Amino acid sequence: MDPDLTPSPDQSHPFQVDLRAVVELLSTNIYSHPSVFVRELIQNGRDAIAARVDAARVGETDPFSEEDGLITITPSGTDSPELTVHDNGAGMQHEEMAQLLATVGRSSKRDLLEAPRRDRLGQFGIGLLSCFMVSDEIVVETRPARGGSASRWVGRTDGTFTISRLSDSEGDQLPVGTTVRLSPREDRRDLTQYRQVWELAVRFAEFLPVRVRVDGPRGTESQVNRDAMFDRGIAGGLSAAGPAGDPVMAFTETDELNRLMQYGTELLGVQPLAVIPLEIEEAGTRGTAFVLPFAPSPGARQATRAYLGGILVGDSVPDLLPEWAFFTRVVLNSTGLTPTASREGFIQNAAFAAVKRGIADQLRAWVVDLAQNNRLGLTAFLEVHDLPLRSLAQHDEELARIILPHLTFETSAGRMLLSDLVRTSPQVRYAGSIQEFRQMAGVLSPSEPVINAGYVYDEQLMPMIERVFPHVTAQRLDVRDVIAQLAEVIGPEAEQARHLERAAQEALTDLDCTVQVRTFRPLEVNALYVVDPDILRSMELRRLEEETDGFWGDLMRDMSPPAESAEQIAAEDAATLVLNWASPLVRVLASSEDDVVVSRTIRMLYVQAMLVGQNPLRRADRAVLNESLSDMVALSTSVLRSDISAADFTDAPGDDDAPGPASGPTK
Repeated sequence: MDPDLTPSPDQSHPFQVDLRAVVELLSTNIYSHPSVFVRELIQNGRDAIAARVDAARVGETDPFSEEDGLITITPSGTDSPELTVHDNGAGMQHEEMAQLLATVGRSSKRDLLEAPRRDRLGQFGIGLLSCFMVSDEIVVETRPARGGSASRWVGRTDGTFTISRLSDSEGDQLPVGTTVRLSPREDRRDLTQYRQVWELAVRFAEFLPVRVRVDGPRGTESQVNRDAMFDRGIAGGLSAAGPAGDPVMAFTETDELNRLMQYGTELLGVQPLAVIPLEIEEAGTRGTAFVLPFAPSPGARQATRAYLGGILVGDSVPDLLPEWAFFTRVVLNSTGLTPTASREGFIQNAAFAAVKRGIADQLRAWVVDLAQNNRLGLTAFLEVHDLPLRSLAQHDEELARIILPHLTFETSAGRMLLSDLVRTSPQVRYAGSIQEFRQMAGVLSPSEPVINAGYVYDEQLMPMIERVFPHVTAQRLDVRDVIAQLAEVIGPEAEQARHLERAAQEALTDLDCTVQVRTFRPLEVNALYVVDPDILRSMELRRLEEETDGFWGDLMRDMSPPAESAEQIAAEDAATLVLNWASPLVRVLASSEDDVVVSRTIRMLYVQAMLVGQNPLRRADRAVLNESLSDMVALSTSVLRSDISAADFTDAPGDDDAPGPASGPTK
């Protein structure tokens, strides 16, 4: 040890660093809040108790086990202005106290910010510095368990410290172990009083295997600790196995699971959907993943509550979970991870990578097991987390391989599990929009289902199918390609079909719609309205322009393409009405010689096909609907009325003075 840093008894010595700058560094760069001094003092006590257990194991001290260890915190209050923290651990020899000061003296900014704590004395020294955030003076009194003189160290924020041996009579009054005394500054006094100290002790040390006790007002004592049930490998919820054969064991496991569920409810604010045990043996890490019973908000950060040897490291330690594990909240305890200097995170070394990999593997195995052995559980899981899973799977091939086979999609044959669909067909066909799917669904064969990939994220997932199922190809269907594959009318009926096609085209002249006559099934579908999705969006925009007045209407009209461009688009990509030659109604129309009935019925079929396909009706389309209904009613009642004739519904020249409806419908 450097002799310049070896303090002599009963003398005041300057620190080897600018202590005020170190305290500022602690509060602004290392520790997130001054309250961490409670955690640091508990951690120091826990390390001292572990050292005494080790010494007892090799015979250096009297028998002592972890169960014998005790950390006692006495908050400041009316009885005493000081906060004291005592542990019955190994204590320190006078030379060790000097080494402690050397450790603190040599602590550079780089050491404090970057170096992990590698030894007990280094941890004690750096942790002790955190107390300067609440007190201008720190008193440390220690009596070693291996025998020897007791010592006292006093450090101050003015940059000086003293160290002295205590007399035998004074030292005998000290209990074995170490006591830290703080006289809080006025602005930090609330952090050293009972209520805050109790809450902080529970927060940081409730799962510490060493007893921690807080002295309360009027001589009361309260123990902080409770059982760390989350690291005992309990499984439950959606993937729970049946009860054990032994009734006593079954009762015990059920009781343990209930306690774990209760803790998960405290953690989440609502009972978890399931609990998944986690164990990464090579990194000394165990814990539990609680499955959220609600979908987290988009962009929500994953929250991992991590403990190191039972001491809280943080409520939201980053990067321990894979990105796709958003549906869980993980609580774990580790003895193999290395803390950063602040003890509020972990150094990302090989052990850290092993824990992250192990958590991902075990969460993946849970999802796979759920899918293979508990379909009802999988359904309940996906009902909550379906959409976020789809969102992440489109960018994460690992997640896609796990979850994609178990997702369901709307198809032309009903809702189907993707794994069932690819089992029956080596080619997965899909429609890229809901409108396209609705236009095609009526004529697609149930034996060759087509996926409706128009819902959010579904189209982006389609290319992933080929990666997850190498023997399968994914093909996007174009609605016009489907129409082109419908059977043309041939043989003796071909001319009659062409005649109907011409009549229908004349009836729809004012609606930018071409007409084709094809044969397809089912027979109940009289007509299909087919339109390109881009044209559909253009139609929707024009409908909004027509119906919107004022500022927003003017704005949409200004942003729309010029009239010539819109007419050109309509001419090149007009919608198509496909009449089904297999439909009995269409056959009746084809044989009808009443041009008026044919015209009005075609216009009615046009509107019906639009509605079936859930296409937006423009103002002109609604006018066609009203006009056609009015005309059909009038035509159906003309049999009973002598003052109305078919000529009233045509453009044929006639006697202008002929009697007729006051405002008869027009063709």
